[in-house]
Amino acid sequence: MSFFSKTIVGLDIGSSTVKIVQLKQEANQWKLVSMGIVEIPKESLEAKNPESQRLSIVETIKRVFNESGVKTKKVVTSLSGDSVIIRYVKLPFMTEEELRGSIAREAEQYIPLNIDQVVLDFQILGETQEDGQRKLDVLLVAAKVDVVDQHLLMLKSAGLSPMVIDIDAFALQNAYEINRVEPSEETVALINMGASLTTINIIEGNNTRFTRDIPVAGNDFTKEIQKEFNLKFSEAEELKKSHGAISMEEDDFSLSTVSHKDDRVLRMSDVMTPVLNKLLGEIRRSFDYYETQARKKTVERVILLGGSARLKNVNRFLANKLGIPVEHFGAFRNVEASKNIDSERMAENEFHMGVCLGLALRQVES
Repeated sequence: MSFFSKTIVGLDIGSSTVKIVQLKQEANQWKLVSMGIVEIPKESLEAKNPESQRLSIVETIKRVFNESGVKTKKVVTSLSGDSVIIRYVKLPFMTEEELRGSIAREAEQYIPLNIDQVVLDFQILGETQEDGQRKLDVLLVAAKVDVVDQHLLMLKSAGLSPMVIDIDAFALQNAYEINRVEPSEETVALINMGASLTTINIIEGNNTRFTRDIPVAGNDFTKEIQKEFNLKFSEAEELKKSHGAISMEEDDFSLSTVSHKDDRVLRMSDVMTPVLNKLLGEIRRSFDYYETQARKKTVERVILLGGSARLKNVNRFLANKLGIPVEHFGAFRNVEASKNIDSERMAENEFHMGVCLGLALRQVES
């Protein structure tokens, strides 16, 4: 398996939903042929039996294929979180062929696991000079063998043929690059606010330079709402989606300006803001670490995506605290919809589809 091979069906198996995108390239234009998003039953995710969880996800995968009408079984999927180790390293200059032959030996000092316990891959980012010697800037990726095996087993149980296993952060970069208006050398942070993880990928021009998964995300907002209103998780999730907002001082967002019925908006803001501040702290730590390592480079702009990015005012809150522009990401901005695609549904779901779109853009090398 390769993390960096380039099919046209992307399958994003998240912590709360399964998403699928099928693309078709016509001339220089990508067309969205099919898409789908199906929630994984919450009760199955809370089950303590791993096999029950796996079977539920397999059934959800089958359902998203049936509902979307996708017929091909060849897919690109991804991994994220603790199962993946990503390192940016400098290695002695050598050819790519030489590096492929020695990568296991070179990686030993950077991977906190026995090399025989992981699947390794790499990408050369460029060359640099250090102490008068030529060096390679290398992106090193390792995934635990048992996690990869379990992932492959789940896909095959759903009747699929996995062609490539990618990484969420790199799929985000793919999606971002096809939606850029024009090439740029600016340093941009892609921040994907998912259900259980927030993924950061800092890009300099066309190269990824820092990636990190933060375990503060949408479910943490929902849990605070659940406690505040004594609701079921699913009820709290619906309330967050329909009325969730972060209050901003300049909005004069106070009890005197909302009805008694809608004081829940303020109550939700009160309980969600500490979670957002915790996430903000982790984002700042990530930016500080990157900027320390990047020879005076700074993050100039944030591109925000993921289901939790739809929370009202979250972009304004982060922009205010970080002091840089924070923009929402239109995953399908440069993707044309086929006639069978409902444009309203496409717009409604594009916040969620960044990783999935990026996976669909990976093409298997012949």
